[in-house]
Amino acid sequence: MKTITTIIFLLASASISFAQSEPKNEVGLLLGALSTGSREIQLPTLSKADFGSGLTYQANYARRIVDAKLASLHVEVLFAATPLVEVKSANTLIPRDYASLFLTPGLKLKFVPGWRVSPYIAAGGGYARFRESDFRTNNQPNTGKIGTNTGVFNYGGGVDFRVFRYLSLRGEVRDFVTGNPNFNAPFLSNRQHNVLTSGGIVIHF
Repeated sequence: MKTITTIIFLLASASISFAQSEPKNEVGLLLGALSTGSREIQLPTLSKADFGSGLTYQANYARRIVDAKLASLHVEVLFAATPLVEVKSANTLIPRDYASLFLTPGLKLKFVPGWRVSPYIAAGGGYARFRESDFRTNNQPNTGKIGTNTGVFNYGGGVDFRVFRYLSLRGEVRDFVTGNPNFNAPFLSNRQHNVLTSGGIVIHF
């Protein structure tokens, strides 16, 4: 009985120690594709602009502020940059490509964070910038304004797959809802949905 009691005590102590030392911070490094699809432009006549998928680099830092065992709440800061999104259109006024970046602090709610598979949802808002091309779709110089700053709201979710205690794999989808880049002609809608599908690693510490 003394041996059994000792083993139970040691296991309980190890469990408490593990729970107390569970990492609070995480850094995610992800690679993905940004997709906007097709959008309608009003002038000089109603036309469409088809956006390609842009390779996107994402870095994400999060810190746990509430741990309720079955769920945990994290504050996060997300940075995503897309160097090139190609644009195709019969409208010769618009830029042939553009770059974008997003910086969005926010909150993340993670479910069963101590399990090997942990889904989560997240949302945040902040700053977005578009850098339009120096050339239009007809390869003529772009004489319009280059460089657009706008607000952004992001929402989405994903899932972490714990590989080791300090390392996870992550898959994620987010929508960055922004104002419009400057395309030298007004869009039919004043909001642009930039959907980012990405995957990568997460380091816990």
